[in-house]
Amino acid sequence: MDDVPDGLPDHVVGDIGAAVYTSNLHIGTEGTQSLVLPYAYFDYKRFFARIDEVGIKTFKMGYGYFELAGKINLDSYKVKSPINGNSINRSDPIPLGVGTFQETPIGAIFINAYHDFGKSNGALYEALYFAELETYKKIVVYPQIGIERQSSQYANYYYGINAGESSLTGYSAYIAPATNNLMAGMMIEIPVADSWYVNIYGKRKWMGGGINNSPVMNRSFQDNIFMALAYRFH
Repeated sequence: MDDVPDGLPDHVVGDIGAAVYTSNLHIGTEGTQSLVLPYAYFDYKRFFARIDEVGIKTFKMGYGYFELAGKINLDSYKVKSPINGNSINRSDPIPLGVGTFQETPIGAIFINAYHDFGKSNGALYEALYFAELETYKKIVVYPQIGIERQSSQYANYYYGINAGESSLTGYSAYIAPATNNLMAGMMIEIPVADSWYVNIYGKRKWMGGGINNSPVMNRSFQDNIFMALAYRFH
């Protein structure tokens, strides 16, 4: 197809299926949350979907493209107080921005910068690195490390407590500053039959002091896990 540049497929290439997504943000009394949702990691022409990110590839840049991207956030930021049981509901973020996915000879690098068009009106930045290790019977392991930065507006909207919310919940008032959070995780890809795969992923995010010092946090980390069954299109 003449309208599809080299390196951009003219058909779906990648994985599509369903997954159980589980997270625990350790905020207030809210515990583990689970959702059954579609799973997608594929490219089609300039469009891409990467689990929690979708976007459009624009011009070639290094080992990848300069991308217009949006992040799909599956976490719930409801804050329920253990002091009196009252809750504060935070609107889900709507992060839209730019980034790049660089598939280098030594691993995959993701760099993204988002503006939250939700109520925080803040910024979210992330840099991630995935290695690739093939192990027993074509099981592939993808170790991950990364860092995330939340601007003061973003962090304070989700983890801060203003005077009115302090009166409602019994939490001390708190203003969260811009914060860096470290991440580490691993994806395991297991072939099951023909073009079917099971993907298992776990990630832990260690929250920086600006968020960890918030009275709403009951742990210093947050966890995300999913298990997906997907069909691979070639």
